[in-house]
This record gives sequence, C-alpha cells and structure tokens, in this order.
Amino acid sequence: MVAETRTMSRSLTFFFFLLLSVSVTATLRNLSRAAENKGVWCVASEKATDEQLQSDIDWLCSDEGGFRDCTPISPGGVCYEPNTLRDHASYVMNSYYQELGRTKAQCTFSGTGTTVHTDPSHGACVYVSY
Repeated sequence: MVAETRTMSRSLTFFFFLLLSVSVTATLRNLSRAAENKGVWCVASEKATDEQLQSDIDWLCSDEGGFRDCTPISPGGVCYEPNTLRDHASYVMNSYYQELGRTKAQCTFSGTGTTVHTDPSHGACVYVSY
C-alpha cells in the first residue's frame, strides 16, 4: 500500500510538472510572438456597423475569403473574449491583411477596416504583425 501511494505521488508530481512546463512554454511563446509585433495592424473601423462587421467575419471565415482558421474567435478560443463583433472582426481582418502582404488596400474591406500602429493584442490573444 505504501509503495502504491509513493508511485501515485510520483506520478502526480510528474504530471503537475509536465502541465506546468507546457503552460509556461505556451505563455512564453505568446509573449515572444507579441514582442515580435512591430509594425502595422489592420482592425475594424470605428465607423463600421455591426452588420458590416458580421459580413466581414462571414466572408473571411469562409472558403471564399480564404481565411479558414477562425477558431481563435470561436467560443473557448484564445481571442473569443471580449465577445464583440468589432474585436472578432479585427482579429480576422488583421490575420488576412498580414497573410496577404500588408498593403493598405488589403485592409480597406469596403471601408470597414483601418490600419493602426498600436498593437491590439490583449492577454493571450496575439495579433501578428510581420
């Protein structure tokens, strides 16, 4: 019984340190990516309506829009909170803008996007800028 308790204790200790290691590594990776963000980001314009922003999200997250990974803005995703159309649209607009080479024309989104020089990243939600 004592041997089983020791083995279980060692297993739990190992699991705890493994979990801690993964958590620290993920946090450092996010901080490292955020530190690399020097430049220009594409975000939703303050003038854009909710309907326009939803349309942008729908298009960008479709096969037609070419941006298929919208999991960060889905429930439970790293960029889900704050749960607003403006924040979600900003994240996918910036991802699209960064992937296509960062020209001002690629951030217009028919007047709903604008470029900024202040990093919109927050918490674990990192907006890349190449």
